[in-house]
Amino acid sequence: MASDSRIGLFGGTFDPVHYGHLRPAVEIAELFELSTLYLMPNHQPGHRGPTAASTDHRLEMLTMAVKDAPRLVVDTREAERNEPTYTIDTLKEIHHEQADATLVFFLGLDSFSAFDSWHEWEEILTLTNLVVLDRPGAEHSEFSQGLLARQQANCGRQIVNGRTGVIQTCQVTQLAISATDVRRRIASDLSVRFLLPDEVSEYIDANNLYRS
Repeated sequence: MASDSRIGLFGGTFDPVHYGHLRPAVEIAELFELSTLYLMPNHQPGHRGPTAASTDHRLEMLTMAVKDAPRLVVDTREAERNEPTYTIDTLKEIHHEQADATLVFFLGLDSFSAFDSWHEWEEILTLTNLVVLDRPGAEHSEFSQGLLARQQANCGRQIVNGRTGVIQTCQVTQLAISATDVRRRIASDLSVRFLLPDEVSEYIDANNLYRS
């Protein structure tokens, strides 16, 4: 019997968290009728250099940003790993903890286009469904276009409880906010009002983060 529980996973560095992260998170939790959407900051992102703020600071800012948001929960497991983290390991852990839940992993088109470079990507599809979020300027690779077509032909185009391997595309509100620009503005002593929650901005000031 299929479970009614849907668990979403949405990763990133959140350095710092801003409305460009938060608005899509709220929308995908609603659109996909998730029981919980885990926001999963990573500790040592393998695809880029070190983060500007420490893991502890990023976790604190993210936690305060979602404290009143239904269904949004900060999951710290990847942040607490000292070694490079792989999505497959996280999925195996959550599947073990909640074996009856349907897992839905959210990623941007820019990441999905290089999905064949992910560690054990084929096994990932045996544990979860993927939802690919459109990103401004991002395009499919030949691999990702082919994989999407094959999976939709074999598994369908809609995520059904109890299923894995479905790949679905989704459009959400895209706010043209980047953490890089937020950090640049802070370092230049420019306002970041309305780019991120006031409480997060106050925390950044109180802890002197992102100053040049």
